[in-house]
Amino acid sequence: LDGLGLMGYEAALGRDYPVVFGSLFIFTLLGLLVKLAGDLAYSLVDPRIDFAARKQ
Repeated sequence: LDGLGLMGYEAALGRDYPVVFGSLFIFTLLGLLVKLAGDLAYSLVDPRIDFAARKQ
C-alpha cells in the first residue's frame, strides 16, 4: 500500500475519477476489515461479550 495515498491525492488533483474511486474503495474496504478484526478480537479478549445473545 506504499504510495497509494499519494496516488489518490494526485488523482483527485488531476480529476482522474476512476483512480479516485478505486483508491476510495480500497481504503474503505481496508477500514471495514480492520473494524471487523477489532470486533472479533474484542470478543476473544473479553469472553463476556457475546454477539449471538443480542438477538431481538
